[in-house]
Amino acid sequence: MHGRLKVRTTEQQKLLKQKEQQKKLAAYKHVMNQVSLNRKSVPYHVETYSLCAQILQSNPDVYTLWNYRKEVVLQQLQESQKTGEEGENTEDLIKFLENEIKLTESCLLNNPKSYGSWHHRYWILDHHPKPNWNQEFNLCTKYLSLDDRNFHCWDYRRLMLNKIGITLLEEIKFSTERLNVNFSNYSSWHYRSTLRKLDDESIQGELDLVKSAVFTDPADSSAWFYLRWVLSHRNVDHEQRKELLGNLEELLELDPDCKWIIMGKVWLTGSLRMTDEKFLDKRVEYYQDLKKMDSLRAGQYDDYLKISIK
Repeated sequence: MHGRLKVRTTEQQKLLKQKEQQKKLAAYKHVMNQVSLNRKSVPYHVETYSLCAQILQSNPDVYTLWNYRKEVVLQQLQESQKTGEEGENTEDLIKFLENEIKLTESCLLNNPKSYGSWHHRYWILDHHPKPNWNQEFNLCTKYLSLDDRNFHCWDYRRLMLNKIGITLLEEIKFSTERLNVNFSNYSSWHYRSTLRKLDDESIQGELDLVKSAVFTDPADSSAWFYLRWVLSHRNVDHEQRKELLGNLEELLELDPDCKWIIMGKVWLTGSLRMTDEKFLDKRVEYYQDLKKMDSLRAGQYDDYLKISIK
């Protein structure tokens, strides 16, 4: 009827989607053929290089295209070195590299967890005559304030540390701030473990931080894995382990159905039984509790029990 918008049927939508996919596939095949034909061109083939960028912006996980762009960049670097002089050629090279950085930005907007995009960005900056590492580091801080679970950004930030000379204490402070905002963050806990050297001075602070996290949300597994890492260090003494075991007993009263609390008790009794045999019986008891609570992994806990009683 007149004045009504035509609504496409499901079949029409399916056909349109297929046509769009075929169009993208044809463009992808064309670019891959062009790269294959012109990969060794000196100077590089400008049109192929431009088409390559278009494909990467829609799909930044085509490693062949990133590798092709690296080859072109190396070619440009060699050309710049031949002149051996500062000036226009260096400025042209910087402009060329800055365009590569902008391309990675566009790709990361499409897929913030693209391995190829993050790797290419760092590689470009590492070959840049005048890299702005401080700007990159600040950019990481901004990204992580928007999405603190992007482990690619955490890894990228760690690479920046050696470039800008920031102290580990400053970075540990930043890690603490992010965890206080959101304890449920595997990436942040892992990042902290790469920075933190556990010694007599730091161990209690780490135990307090992770204890605060597990008491805030006992069902969240991220902090429990960090706790297990902390407990794997010999600097955690007998009294600290016994105190934490008592804390977990109290927590279990508040949340009796949380298997992670019992897992924490298992980890603690694993080391405590070395000096006090009574903790062996407790460890067996905890595994029996886990079998009831987590029946899908009953066989796994049976295997652990066999090891525990040897």
